[in-house]
Amino acid sequence: MEQNPNPEISVARRRSRIGMVIVLGVMVLLGAGAWTLLREMQHKERTRPEDLLADFGPVPNAALIERSGKPLALGSLKGNIWVASFIFTKCGGSCPAMSLKMRDLQTSLDKAGDVKLVTFTVDPDNDTPQRLNEYAKVYDARPDRWLFLTGQKAQMQDLAKNSFHLTVEEGTDPNEPIIHSKRFVLVDQEGHIRGYYNSEDDEAKQKLLTDIGTLMRGDGR
Repeated sequence: MEQNPNPEISVARRRSRIGMVIVLGVMVLLGAGAWTLLREMQHKERTRPEDLLADFGPVPNAALIERSGKPLALGSLKGNIWVASFIFTKCGGSCPAMSLKMRDLQTSLDKAGDVKLVTFTVDPDNDTPQRLNEYAKVYDARPDRWLFLTGQKAQMQDLAKNSFHLTVEEGTDPNEPIIHSKRFVLVDQEGHIRGYYNSEDDEAKQKLLTDIGTLMRGDGR
């Protein structure tokens, strides 16, 4: 007949099992705490003061006309991140290059549903909605992603100079009869300008894409 094990040994074994369970529980808690701390540290690393985007002020709720011929108020873009450019369709110098870069951005942002591209004309006397629509097709501009806007001449110049703080003036070069900024402008979901980027600089494009990602995560506020 099998004898009962030594009671002292049984108690020791039970205590050993309980101790192991406690140790494992502590390790799980410590691991969870370390993971939470790591995520908090990573978030703080992303949102360091030096990484926050500048705020250059709001864009006004200007009432403009889109290439489709439909009215569009800039305030309707709230909730979207958008990248602005200023061109004119008769431009034989910088504008085609800028529009090609915008087309590249359209491709890069293909999966970013809340990001739009917005091209303003600085020559509204010539750039009717129909003309802008023809120009947009040359660059494969998707109507749901890339908007082309026109309005009154004084309105468009005021928008460029006083709201976006960009250069627009008459030129003497036949290929550039209108001198205008070559910079892209980043606007956040609240309609505030958050950055300027040289369209001719490939590194600036990467910085623009990085800053768009920052705004999408909500880390740039």
